[in-house]
Amino acid sequence: MLCYLSPPQKFLMSHNSSDLPQKTHPYFKAPPNWLISSVLYGLSWSMFFDANLSFLAWFAYVPLFYDLEKKNSFWSFYKTGLFFSVVAYLIICHGFLFSAGNHLLVIAGSANELLMSSFVFALLYPFKKKFGFTRALILFPFIIALWEMVYQWLDHSYGYLALSHSQCQNTWIIQFIDLFGVWSIATWVMGFNVLLFFISRKSNGKYFTFRFLKKILLICCLMILPPLGYSMIRFLQIEDQNRQKVNITLINTNFSVRDSIIYEDYVSRIERLTFLTDSIDYESKSRNLRTDLYVWPEGAVDYGNDSMFYSFIDSAVRDWHTPLLAGMQIIPENATATDRRRVNRAALISPGVLQNEFQHYDKVHLAPGNEKIPYHQFLVKIPGFPVAINDSSWLKSGNKVQLIELQLQNGRKVKMGTPICLEQNYPEIWSEMARRGAGFFVQLSYESWWTARYFKIQMANITRLRCIETRRSAARCSNGGITEFIDGYGKIQSQAKPGEGCLTASLSLNNEITFFVKYGWNYCVICLIFIAGFSVVFFLKQPKPAVG
Repeated sequence: MLCYLSPPQKFLMSHNSSDLPQKTHPYFKAPPNWLISSVLYGLSWSMFFDANLSFLAWFAYVPLFYDLEKKNSFWSFYKTGLFFSVVAYLIICHGFLFSAGNHLLVIAGSANELLMSSFVFALLYPFKKKFGFTRALILFPFIIALWEMVYQWLDHSYGYLALSHSQCQNTWIIQFIDLFGVWSIATWVMGFNVLLFFISRKSNGKYFTFRFLKKILLICCLMILPPLGYSMIRFLQIEDQNRQKVNITLINTNFSVRDSIIYEDYVSRIERLTFLTDSIDYESKSRNLRTDLYVWPEGAVDYGNDSMFYSFIDSAVRDWHTPLLAGMQIIPENATATDRRRVNRAALISPGVLQNEFQHYDKVHLAPGNEKIPYHQFLVKIPGFPVAINDSSWLKSGNKVQLIELQLQNGRKVKMGTPICLEQNYPEIWSEMARRGAGFFVQLSYESWWTARYFKIQMANITRLRCIETRRSAARCSNGGITEFIDGYGKIQSQAKPGEGCLTASLSLNNEITFFVKYGWNYCVICLIFIAGFSVVFFLKQPKPAVG
């Protein structure tokens, strides 16, 4: 870590330049501090040879703070933060910006996420102007956590590019999110950066003295040992042997996005899925193995209202003697003549159950730009707005979170939550499912939009955060992405190889209601109290203007 605290000459001379020689090579100009920070932070997300570089985020902001401290106007302050965000985002997203199935949509969405992530610097500036940079930085870890809470639920947000998500691989140290939620990771990471910046600034460029190294070690112990201690306590509580199990088989596929456009391709895809499941079922029974549930990924059935599909799949499910959870797009049963919008659905197809009695969950949080028009309910009130609220070109969101009850092979019934794709970014959906009694999760995803595997791994790793927050195991079934099983501590139990096949495992059920699940907004309140309390104290300490 320490080598990254010794940046180029400009960084070293930022506070004590008069005491240091000002010699530079005539053809070399030291990079700005914000650029150093953006590279470090961007690399903390990226994956090279499966190396986990998340620890770089713990000190990546330190050089940036030196630049921000000197900026005394709003535009110069925000511009520096924006430049940092742009370069960092290009590094984070280099693998999929120009490799996705819909370039314009992805680039527009990426630009939106970029502006959203940089907005936190605009929020920081008023505190700097009022209280000074040092005091503003004390509040920054809580400001950024609050912003991430708000940013996730804005109607035009994907909820992806959050500082909290940079640590989704470090499950060994972020177990505390079952208390405070994923946003507390942002506070922890930014707090680490702020403390290291304070120590670095006081050193006056003397970074290799024993005193400085001792302070760095003290900060690392202060930031790492408490969450690590909590993680050890939680890991000691693992007792899977007394928990009920559910056996699940995930069908791993890699169908092209094009297959969802042409009807003939849809038919061949259903036939292929059925053939794969038939083969797996035959092999399992020949080995006296039984599974409680087969799972097809999101969008496996694009024409959910096709009666031919149901007559075909009903006979298959009866032969398997096993329920099938399938992702599909379907015009809901209660649709009116004027509203023929489809829903993104997870439907449980069980032997002997009629189509209109299938249990299902309709996706609540749709993807902006792809599945919905952001703020459509307000835009449609504008006279002459071209797209009606019930335009069938867009999907319809589900009305509420609901669970699916699964009957196991032993006759027992369990409840499962079935979040779909982008909903992996939204803790409240998973928490609501846990509060309603879900003992485990089955997440359905469709990620063949992207060609960069490392980005698919990033997406899958975010699912691990939801497992830790709720202490529930999850089966993640993806088309073109990462298909895997995750336990309630965020550990990957098993992962399917790329390509076509299946993955079977036993998931442990859990009915624990974590502090975060029960009191989901607790950390928001903590942040607000901290910011308000310190602001009042700082304000009262401001020197009063002289009278007369």
